[in-house]
Amino acid sequence: MSDYLDLTSYGYQIEAELGRNREGGRITWKAIEIKTQKTVVVKQFCFAQANSSWSGYKAYTQEITLLQNLNHPNIPQYLNSIETDNGFCLVQEYITAVPCSSFRLLTLDEVKQIAVKMLDILIYLQQQTPPILHRDLSTENILLDESLNVYLIDFGFASLGSKEVAASSVFRGTPGFIAPEQIVKPIMASDIYSLGVSLVCLLAHKDITAVHTFTSADDPYQLNLKQLLPDLDRRFLGWLEKMTKAKVSQRFSDAQTAKNALLKIELPVVASKDLATLASRDTYKPKILGGVAISVATTFATWAIGFTTSQVELRVTTIAIAMLATIAIAITQLGAAIIVSLDPQTKTQGIALGVIMPSILVAVSGLIWGMNSAVAISCAIAIAEVLLLSYFWAQLPSKMGNLAQGGCWLGAIAIGITLGLNLSN
Repeated sequence: MSDYLDLTSYGYQIEAELGRNREGGRITWKAIEIKTQKTVVVKQFCFAQANSSWSGYKAYTQEITLLQNLNHPNIPQYLNSIETDNGFCLVQEYITAVPCSSFRLLTLDEVKQIAVKMLDILIYLQQQTPPILHRDLSTENILLDESLNVYLIDFGFASLGSKEVAASSVFRGTPGFIAPEQIVKPIMASDIYSLGVSLVCLLAHKDITAVHTFTSADDPYQLNLKQLLPDLDRRFLGWLEKMTKAKVSQRFSDAQTAKNALLKIELPVVASKDLATLASRDTYKPKILGGVAISVATTFATWAIGFTTSQVELRVTTIAIAMLATIAIAITQLGAAIIVSLDPQTKTQGIALGVIMPSILVAVSGLIWGMNSAVAISCAIAIAEVLLLSYFWAQLPSKMGNLAQGGCWLGAIAIGITLGLNLSN
Protein backbone atom coordinates (compact mmCIF):
# COMPACT_ATOMS: atom_id res chain seq x y z
CA MET A 1 0.00 0.00 0.00
CA SER A 2 2.98 2.37 0.59
CA ASP A 3 3.44 2.79 -3.17
CA TYR A 4 -0.16 3.84 -3.66
CA LEU A 5 -1.14 7.47 -4.04
CA ASP A 6 -2.48 8.95 -0.79
CA LEU A 7 -5.59 11.05 -1.46
CA THR A 8 -7.36 10.45 1.85
CA SER A 9 -7.10 14.14 2.72
CA TYR A 10 -9.03 14.87 -0.48
CA GLY A 11 -11.72 12.29 0.32
CA TYR A 12 -10.50 9.35 -1.80
CA GLN A 13 -9.00 5.98 -0.85
CA ILE A 14 -6.87 4.32 -3.53
CA GLU A 15 -7.64 0.59 -3.99
CA ALA A 16 -5.60 -0.57 -6.98
CA GLU A 17 -3.49 0.56 -9.90
CA LEU A 18 -5.27 0.18 -13.26
CA GLY A 19 -2.57 1.35 -15.65
CA ARG A 20 0.63 3.32 -16.03
CA ASN A 21 2.28 5.44 -18.71
CA ARG A 22 5.87 5.85 -17.55
CA GLU A 23 6.88 8.11 -20.42
CA GLY A 24 4.27 10.69 -19.51
CA GLY A 25 4.35 10.16 -15.77
CA ARG A 26 0.66 9.16 -15.81
CA ILE A 27 -0.95 6.55 -13.55
CA THR A 28 -4.57 5.42 -13.45
CA TRP A 29 -5.99 4.28 -10.12
CA LYS A 30 -9.17 2.62 -8.93
CA ALA A 31 -10.40 4.42 -5.81
CA ILE A 32 -13.30 4.80 -3.39
CA GLU A 33 -14.87 8.14 -2.58
CA ILE A 34 -14.80 7.92 1.22
CA LYS A 35 -17.96 9.95 1.82
CA THR A 36 -20.24 8.07 -0.59
CA GLN A 37 -18.33 4.76 -0.90
CA LYS A 38 -18.68 5.16 -4.65
CA THR A 39 -16.01 3.58 -6.87
CA VAL A 40 -14.20 6.12 -9.07
CA VAL A 41 -11.24 6.32 -11.43
CA VAL A 42 -8.37 8.67 -10.54
CA LYS A 43 -5.99 9.68 -13.32
CA GLN A 44 -2.78 11.01 -11.80
CA PHE A 45 -0.31 13.12 -13.74
CA CYS A 46 3.06 13.75 -12.09
CA PHE A 47 4.53 16.59 -14.11
CA ALA A 48 7.33 17.09 -11.56
CA GLN A 49 8.85 13.69 -12.41
CA ALA A 50 11.98 13.52 -14.56
CA ASN A 51 10.40 11.19 -17.09
CA SER A 52 7.18 13.19 -17.49
CA SER A 53 6.39 15.74 -20.19
CA TRP A 54 4.50 19.02 -20.32
CA SER A 55 2.69 17.80 -23.43
CA GLY A 56 1.08 15.19 -21.18
CA TYR A 57 0.15 17.92 -18.70
CA LYS A 58 -1.49 19.88 -21.49
CA ALA A 59 -3.38 16.74 -22.60
CA TYR A 60 -4.83 16.23 -19.13
CA THR A 61 -5.90 19.86 -18.67
CA GLN A 62 -7.53 19.67 -22.08
CA GLU A 63 -9.29 16.45 -21.12
CA ILE A 64 -10.69 18.10 -17.98
CA THR A 65 -11.98 21.04 -19.99
CA LEU A 66 -13.73 18.75 -22.47
CA LEU A 67 -15.20 16.33 -19.93
CA GLN A 68 -16.65 19.13 -17.81
CA ASN A 69 -18.90 20.04 -20.73
CA LEU A 70 -19.92 16.53 -21.80
CA ASN A 71 -23.02 14.70 -20.63
CA HIS A 72 -23.46 11.33 -22.33
CA PRO A 73 -24.28 7.97 -20.66
CA ASN A 74 -21.51 6.20 -22.61
CA ILE A 75 -18.76 8.66 -21.73
CA PRO A 76 -17.52 8.31 -18.10
CA GLN A 77 -18.60 11.42 -16.24
CA TYR A 78 -16.14 14.01 -14.96
CA LEU A 79 -16.38 14.25 -11.15
CA ASN A 80 -13.48 16.27 -9.81
CA SER A 81 -9.91 17.48 -10.28
CA ILE A 82 -7.29 17.69 -7.56
CA GLU A 83 -3.98 19.58 -7.44
CA THR A 84 -1.24 17.61 -5.68
CA ASP A 85 2.35 18.41 -4.64
CA ASN A 86 3.83 17.01 -7.86
CA GLY A 87 0.96 17.32 -10.32
CA PHE A 88 -2.77 16.91 -10.35
CA CYS A 89 -5.49 14.25 -10.62
CA LEU A 90 -8.63 13.87 -12.67
CA VAL A 91 -11.49 11.97 -10.99
CA GLN A 92 -14.04 10.21 -13.20
CA GLU A 93 -16.96 7.82 -12.97
CA TYR A 94 -15.84 4.19 -12.74
CA ILE A 95 -17.24 1.84 -15.39
CA THR A 96 -17.25 -1.94 -14.88
CA ALA A 97 -16.02 -2.72 -18.37
CA VAL A 98 -12.86 -3.83 -20.20
CA PRO A 99 -11.13 -2.67 -23.39
CA CYS A 100 -12.72 -4.38 -26.39
CA SER A 101 -9.27 -5.74 -27.26
CA SER A 102 -9.54 -7.92 -24.14
CA PHE A 103 -13.19 -8.90 -24.62
CA ARG A 104 -14.45 -12.33 -25.68
CA LEU A 105 -14.88 -13.28 -29.36
CA LEU A 106 -17.81 -11.44 -30.91
CA THR A 107 -20.29 -12.43 -33.60
CA LEU A 108 -20.87 -10.22 -36.63
CA ASP A 109 -24.25 -9.15 -35.25
CA GLU A 110 -22.61 -8.11 -31.96
CA VAL A 111 -19.93 -6.14 -33.80
CA LYS A 112 -22.69 -4.36 -35.72
CA GLN A 113 -24.38 -3.46 -32.41
CA ILE A 114 -21.10 -2.08 -31.10
CA ALA A 115 -20.58 -0.08 -34.30
CA VAL A 116 -24.03 1.53 -34.00
CA LYS A 117 -23.47 2.44 -30.34
CA MET A 118 -20.03 3.88 -31.05
CA LEU A 119 -21.41 5.92 -33.95
CA ASP A 120 -24.07 7.29 -31.59
CA ILE A 121 -21.29 8.52 -29.28
CA LEU A 122 -19.44 10.09 -32.20
CA ILE A 123 -22.66 11.73 -33.44
CA TYR A 124 -23.05 13.34 -30.01
CA LEU A 125 -19.45 14.59 -30.08
CA GLN A 126 -19.68 15.83 -33.66
CA GLN A 127 -22.89 17.73 -32.91
CA GLN A 128 -21.15 19.87 -30.29
CA THR A 129 -20.19 23.44 -31.16
CA PRO A 130 -17.49 23.27 -32.33
CA PRO A 131 -17.44 19.50 -33.07
CA ILE A 132 -15.27 17.42 -30.75
CA LEU A 133 -12.76 15.12 -32.45
CA HIS A 134 -11.50 12.29 -30.25
CA ARG A 135 -8.31 11.67 -32.29
CA ASP A 136 -7.37 8.50 -30.37
CA LEU A 137 -10.08 5.93 -31.10
CA SER A 138 -8.66 2.43 -30.66
CA THR A 139 -9.52 -0.98 -29.25
CA GLU A 140 -7.94 0.13 -25.93
CA ASN A 141 -10.13 3.23 -25.59
CA ILE A 142 -13.43 1.51 -26.44
CA LEU A 143 -14.74 -0.34 -23.38
CA LEU A 144 -17.36 -3.10 -23.33
CA ASP A 145 -19.32 -4.65 -20.46
CA GLU A 146 -21.10 -8.01 -20.32
CA SER A 147 -24.36 -6.44 -21.53
CA LEU A 148 -22.49 -5.16 -24.60
CA ASN A 149 -22.76 -1.53 -23.49
CA VAL A 150 -20.08 0.59 -25.13
CA TYR A 151 -18.04 3.36 -23.48
CA LEU A 152 -15.52 5.78 -24.95
CA ILE A 153 -12.63 6.93 -22.74
CA ASP A 154 -9.37 8.96 -22.89
CA PHE A 155 -10.04 12.41 -24.32
CA GLY A 156 -6.48 13.59 -23.72
CA PHE A 157 -5.79 14.06 -27.45
CA ALA A 158 -9.26 15.35 -28.36
CA SER A 159 -9.64 18.68 -30.10
CA LEU A 160 -12.40 21.20 -30.62
CA GLY A 161 -13.09 21.32 -34.34
CA SER A 162 -10.70 20.77 -37.23
CA LYS A 163 -7.41 22.57 -36.93
CA GLU A 164 -3.87 22.29 -38.16
CA VAL A 165 -1.78 19.97 -35.99
CA ALA A 166 1.43 21.31 -34.52
CA ALA A 167 4.65 19.41 -35.16
CA SER A 168 4.73 18.27 -31.52
CA SER A 169 1.32 16.62 -32.02
CA VAL A 170 2.11 14.63 -35.14
CA PHE A 171 2.40 11.30 -33.33
CA ARG A 172 -0.57 11.77 -31.03
CA GLY A 173 -2.93 8.85 -31.12
CA THR A 174 -2.36 5.10 -31.34
CA PRO A 175 -0.26 4.03 -34.36
CA GLY A 176 -2.22 1.97 -36.85
CA PHE A 177 -5.57 3.52 -35.91
CA ILE A 178 -4.72 7.06 -37.04
CA ALA A 179 -6.22 8.30 -40.32
CA PRO A 180 -3.67 9.62 -42.87
CA GLU A 181 -5.01 13.19 -42.87
CA GLN A 182 -5.00 13.36 -39.05
CA ILE A 183 -1.22 13.88 -39.09
CA VAL A 184 -1.80 17.28 -40.72
CA LYS A 185 -5.42 18.26 -40.09
CA PRO A 186 -7.90 15.99 -38.25
CA ILE A 187 -11.52 16.14 -39.38
CA MET A 188 -14.72 14.29 -38.42
CA ALA A 189 -13.95 11.57 -40.97
CA SER A 190 -10.66 10.88 -39.13
CA ASP A 191 -12.52 9.33 -36.18
CA ILE A 192 -14.57 7.31 -38.70
CA TYR A 193 -11.36 5.72 -40.03
CA SER A 194 -10.14 4.91 -36.50
CA LEU A 195 -13.47 3.34 -35.56
CA GLY A 196 -13.45 1.29 -38.78
CA VAL A 197 -9.97 -0.07 -38.04
CA SER A 198 -11.06 -0.93 -34.48
CA LEU A 199 -14.03 -2.90 -35.84
CA VAL A 200 -11.70 -4.72 -38.26
CA CYS A 201 -9.55 -5.82 -35.29
CA LEU A 202 -12.65 -7.20 -33.55
CA LEU A 203 -13.87 -9.08 -36.62
CA ALA A 204 -10.45 -10.48 -37.56
CA HIS A 205 -9.60 -11.37 -33.93
CA LYS A 206 -6.19 -9.74 -34.49
CA ASP A 207 -4.26 -6.90 -32.90
CA ILE A 208 -3.41 -3.77 -34.89
CA THR A 209 0.07 -5.02 -35.84
CA ALA A 210 -1.32 -8.21 -37.40
CA VAL A 211 -4.13 -6.30 -39.12
CA HIS A 212 -1.67 -3.95 -40.81
CA THR A 213 0.11 -6.84 -42.50
CA PHE A 214 -2.95 -6.87 -44.81
CA THR A 215 -2.39 -3.54 -46.52
CA SER A 216 -2.19 -2.34 -50.09
CA ALA A 217 1.26 -2.36 -51.70
CA ASP A 218 0.60 1.18 -52.95
CA ASP A 219 -0.76 2.64 -49.70
CA PRO A 220 0.19 1.42 -46.19
CA TYR A 221 -2.94 3.09 -44.79
CA GLN A 222 -5.31 1.13 -47.07
CA LEU A 223 -6.33 -2.20 -45.57
CA ASN A 224 -7.05 -5.15 -47.87
CA LEU A 225 -10.27 -6.24 -46.19
CA LYS A 226 -11.21 -8.82 -48.85
CA GLN A 227 -8.04 -10.71 -48.01
CA LEU A 228 -8.24 -10.09 -44.27
CA LEU A 229 -11.96 -10.94 -43.93
CA PRO A 230 -12.76 -13.18 -46.94
CA ASP A 231 -15.91 -14.71 -45.38
CA LEU A 232 -17.46 -11.48 -44.12
CA ASP A 233 -21.00 -10.61 -45.28
CA ARG A 234 -20.61 -8.78 -48.60
CA ARG A 235 -22.76 -5.78 -47.63
CA PHE A 236 -21.08 -5.31 -44.25
CA LEU A 237 -17.67 -5.66 -45.93
CA GLY A 238 -18.57 -2.87 -48.37
CA TRP A 239 -19.63 -0.61 -45.49
CA LEU A 240 -16.44 -1.38 -43.56
CA GLU A 241 -14.32 -0.69 -46.63
CA LYS A 242 -15.87 2.77 -46.89
CA MET A 243 -15.18 3.35 -43.18
CA THR A 244 -11.47 2.59 -43.68
CA LYS A 245 -10.75 4.26 -47.01
CA ALA A 246 -7.31 5.86 -46.89
CA LYS A 247 -8.52 8.66 -49.19
CA VAL A 248 -10.77 10.86 -47.09
CA SER A 249 -12.86 11.80 -50.14
CA GLN A 250 -13.94 8.13 -50.45
CA ARG A 251 -14.77 7.72 -46.74
CA PHE A 252 -17.96 8.49 -44.82
CA SER A 253 -17.77 12.19 -44.00
CA ASP A 254 -19.27 11.94 -40.50
CA ALA A 255 -20.77 9.54 -37.97
CA GLN A 256 -24.40 10.21 -38.89
CA THR A 257 -23.79 9.30 -42.55
CA ALA A 258 -21.95 6.13 -41.53
CA LYS A 259 -24.74 5.11 -39.15
CA ASN A 260 -27.47 5.69 -41.74
CA ALA A 261 -25.63 3.42 -44.19
CA LEU A 262 -25.06 0.73 -41.53
CA LEU A 263 -28.71 0.60 -40.46
CA LYS A 264 -29.71 -0.29 -44.03
CA ILE A 265 -27.70 -3.52 -43.81
CA GLU A 266 -29.68 -6.56 -42.64
CA LEU A 267 -27.35 -9.36 -41.61
CA PRO A 268 -28.27 -13.01 -42.24
CA VAL A 269 -29.77 -14.78 -39.23
CA VAL A 270 -26.77 -17.12 -39.00
CA ALA A 271 -24.56 -14.15 -38.14
CA SER A 272 -26.24 -13.76 -34.75
CA LYS A 273 -25.98 -17.39 -33.63
CA ASP A 274 -23.80 -18.41 -30.76
CA LEU A 275 -20.14 -18.25 -31.78
CA ALA A 276 -19.32 -21.60 -30.17
CA THR A 277 -22.03 -23.32 -32.24
CA LEU A 278 -20.70 -21.80 -35.43
CA ALA A 279 -17.12 -22.67 -34.53
CA SER A 280 -18.10 -26.28 -33.86
CA ARG A 281 -19.94 -26.59 -37.16
CA ASP A 282 -17.20 -24.85 -39.12
CA THR A 283 -14.53 -26.99 -37.45
CA TYR A 284 -15.92 -30.50 -37.80
CA LYS A 285 -18.05 -30.46 -40.97
CA PRO A 286 -15.14 -29.65 -43.34
CA LYS A 287 -13.00 -32.28 -41.58
CA ILE A 288 -15.65 -34.97 -42.10
CA LEU A 289 -16.23 -34.03 -45.75
CA GLY A 290 -12.48 -33.89 -46.31
CA GLY A 291 -12.03 -37.34 -44.80
CA VAL A 292 -14.74 -38.78 -47.06
CA ALA A 293 -13.12 -37.12 -50.09
CA ILE A 294 -9.73 -38.65 -49.19
CA SER A 295 -11.31 -42.11 -48.92
CA VAL A 296 -13.02 -41.74 -52.32
CA ALA A 297 -9.86 -40.44 -53.98
CA THR A 298 -7.79 -43.24 -52.41
CA THR A 299 -10.32 -45.84 -53.63
CA PHE A 300 -9.98 -44.57 -57.17
CA ALA A 301 -6.17 -44.29 -56.90
CA THR A 302 -5.86 -47.87 -55.61
CA TRP A 303 -8.04 -49.18 -58.43
CA ALA A 304 -6.04 -47.08 -60.93
CA ILE A 305 -2.74 -48.52 -59.68
CA GLY A 306 -4.11 -52.05 -60.04
CA PHE A 307 -5.44 -51.34 -63.53
CA THR A 308 -2.17 -49.67 -64.59
CA THR A 309 0.02 -52.56 -63.44
CA SER A 310 -2.19 -54.95 -65.44
CA GLN A 311 -1.93 -52.84 -68.60
CA VAL A 312 1.54 -51.28 -68.47
CA GLU A 313 4.89 -52.98 -68.30
CA LEU A 314 6.55 -51.90 -65.06
CA ARG A 315 9.96 -50.55 -65.92
CA VAL A 316 12.19 -48.07 -64.09
CA THR A 317 11.53 -45.39 -66.71
CA THR A 318 7.77 -45.89 -66.56
CA ILE A 319 7.73 -45.67 -62.75
CA ALA A 320 9.97 -42.58 -62.84
CA ILE A 321 7.70 -40.86 -65.37
CA ALA A 322 4.64 -41.66 -63.26
CA MET A 323 6.29 -40.31 -60.10
CA LEU A 324 7.40 -37.08 -61.80
CA ALA A 325 3.92 -36.67 -63.27
CA THR A 326 2.37 -37.14 -59.82
CA ILE A 327 4.60 -34.46 -58.28
CA ALA A 328 4.08 -32.03 -61.17
CA ILE A 329 0.29 -32.42 -61.14
CA ALA A 330 0.08 -32.11 -57.33
CA ILE A 331 2.14 -28.88 -57.38
CA THR A 332 0.08 -27.46 -60.25
CA GLN A 333 -3.23 -28.17 -58.55
CA LEU A 334 -1.97 -26.91 -55.19
CA GLY A 335 -0.88 -23.67 -56.85
CA ALA A 336 -4.25 -23.34 -58.54
CA ALA A 337 -6.11 -23.84 -55.26
CA ILE A 338 -3.98 -21.27 -53.45
CA ILE A 339 -4.42 -18.70 -56.23
CA VAL A 340 -8.21 -19.08 -56.15
CA SER A 341 -8.31 -18.83 -52.33
CA LEU A 342 -6.32 -15.58 -52.41
CA ASP A 343 -8.28 -14.02 -55.26
CA PRO A 344 -11.74 -15.42 -56.09
CA GLN A 345 -11.69 -13.49 -59.38
CA THR A 346 -9.11 -15.97 -60.69
CA LYS A 347 -11.58 -18.85 -60.40
CA THR A 348 -11.58 -19.52 -64.14
CA GLN A 349 -7.79 -19.71 -64.29
CA GLY A 350 -7.78 -21.97 -61.24
CA ILE A 351 -10.23 -24.40 -62.83
CA ALA A 352 -8.10 -24.43 -65.98
CA LEU A 353 -4.97 -25.30 -64.02
CA GLY A 354 -6.68 -27.79 -61.69
CA VAL A 355 -8.93 -29.70 -64.11
CA ILE A 356 -8.32 -28.86 -67.75
CA MET A 357 -4.51 -29.11 -67.70
CA PRO A 358 -4.40 -32.69 -66.28
CA SER A 359 -7.00 -33.74 -68.88
CA ILE A 360 -4.89 -32.24 -71.66
CA LEU A 361 -1.82 -33.99 -70.23
CA VAL A 362 -3.57 -37.37 -70.40
CA ALA A 363 -4.81 -36.78 -73.96
CA VAL A 364 -1.43 -35.58 -75.26
CA SER A 365 0.47 -38.43 -73.61
CA GLY A 366 -1.99 -40.91 -75.18
CA LEU A 367 -1.52 -39.43 -78.64
CA ILE A 368 2.26 -39.22 -78.43
CA TRP A 369 3.25 -42.28 -76.41
CA GLY A 370 0.19 -44.47 -76.72
CA MET A 371 -2.48 -45.84 -74.42
CA ASN A 372 -0.04 -47.22 -71.85
CA SER A 373 1.35 -43.75 -71.12
CA ALA A 374 -2.14 -42.26 -70.88
CA VAL A 375 -3.10 -44.92 -68.32
CA ALA A 376 0.08 -44.25 -66.32
CA ILE A 377 -0.56 -40.49 -66.31
CA SER A 378 -4.17 -41.04 -65.21
CA CYS A 379 -2.91 -43.12 -62.31
CA ALA A 380 -0.48 -40.33 -61.43
CA ILE A 381 -3.38 -37.84 -61.38
CA ALA A 382 -5.36 -40.06 -59.01
CA ILE A 383 -2.42 -40.30 -56.61
CA ALA A 384 -1.84 -36.54 -56.86
CA GLU A 385 -5.46 -35.92 -55.87
CA VAL A 386 -4.97 -38.01 -52.71
CA LEU A 387 -1.87 -35.98 -51.82
CA LEU A 388 -3.63 -32.68 -52.52
CA LEU A 389 -6.73 -33.56 -50.49
CA SER A 390 -4.58 -34.83 -47.62
CA TYR A 391 -2.64 -31.54 -47.56
CA PHE A 392 -5.75 -29.37 -47.40
CA TRP A 393 -7.42 -31.70 -44.89
CA ALA A 394 -4.43 -31.20 -42.57
CA GLN A 395 -4.75 -27.40 -42.91
CA LEU A 396 -8.38 -27.33 -41.75
CA PRO A 397 -8.92 -26.11 -38.16
CA SER A 398 -9.58 -28.87 -35.66
CA LYS A 399 -9.90 -29.39 -31.92
CA MET A 400 -8.30 -32.82 -32.28
CA GLY A 401 -4.73 -33.42 -31.24
CA ASN A 402 -2.02 -34.31 -33.76
CA LEU A 403 -2.22 -38.02 -32.88
CA ALA A 404 -6.02 -38.11 -33.37
CA GLN A 405 -5.73 -36.17 -36.64
CA GLY A 406 -3.08 -38.56 -37.93
CA GLY A 407 -5.23 -41.54 -36.93
CA CYS A 408 -8.26 -40.17 -38.79
CA TRP A 409 -6.16 -39.51 -41.89
CA LEU A 410 -4.69 -43.01 -41.86
CA GLY A 411 -8.19 -44.42 -41.33
CA ALA A 412 -9.52 -42.58 -44.39
CA ILE A 413 -6.57 -43.85 -46.47
CA ALA A 414 -7.07 -47.43 -45.22
CA ILE A 415 -10.77 -47.39 -46.10
CA GLY A 416 -9.98 -46.13 -49.57
CA ILE A 417 -7.28 -48.79 -50.18
CA THR A 418 -9.62 -51.54 -48.97
CA LEU A 419 -12.43 -50.43 -51.27
CA GLY A 420 -10.01 -49.95 -54.17
CA LEU A 421 -8.60 -53.47 -53.78
CA ASN A 422 -12.11 -54.90 -53.74
CA LEU A 423 -12.93 -53.03 -56.95
CA SER A 424 -9.70 -54.29 -58.58
CA ASN A 425 -10.66 -57.88 -57.80
